[in-house]
Amino acid sequence: GRGVTDPDIAARSDDRDEALAATLPLVLVIDNLRSAFNVGSIFRIAECFGIAHLYLCGYTATPEQDKLKKASMGTDALQAWSWSPHASECIKRLKRDGYRIYAFETSDSAKSLQGFEFPTEPTALVFGNERFGIEGNLMELCDGVLEIPCQGRKNSLNVAVSLGVACYEWRRQWFLG
Repeated sequence: GRGVTDPDIAARSDDRDEALAATLPLVLVIDNLRSAFNVGSIFRIAECFGIAHLYLCGYTATPEQDKLKKASMGTDALQAWSWSPHASECIKRLKRDGYRIYAFETSDSAKSLQGFEFPTEPTALVFGNERFGIEGNLMELCDGVLEIPCQGRKNSLNVAVSLGVACYEWRRQWFLG
């Protein structure tokens, strides 16, 4: 019956005035992700992990949507992003700029993220529609296809959760390298 007061909460609630470090050489390509809530969560993940840029493609929700703004908790104003009508154009441009590109998809050709070593070059991670996945022509443009191993009945995680796991692992390897 007792209400929770501020002294009862051990978590830090104040944000920093500045980021702890410069952005990392990691960008994200988000293709045809309709859920503004998921994209807002992706903005928050990207800003927290120091992602250099978010490329929103196709009909992916953009920060003009109120649900995205609410889910991003203000990171939509802090995170660099742009919109492109076609993910293929974005991926081709990133390849020309020297990025190694990996799609995250549940696929027979996918390698497990567990044990995968990312290269030290600038990297782009591609995520697609939760229901339909990443289009085959986009996966063919990538240097590889990765998946997060799941041992439950479902074979995949929510896209924002998967993106968080992938970014954490890339960042962990970057700082170890």
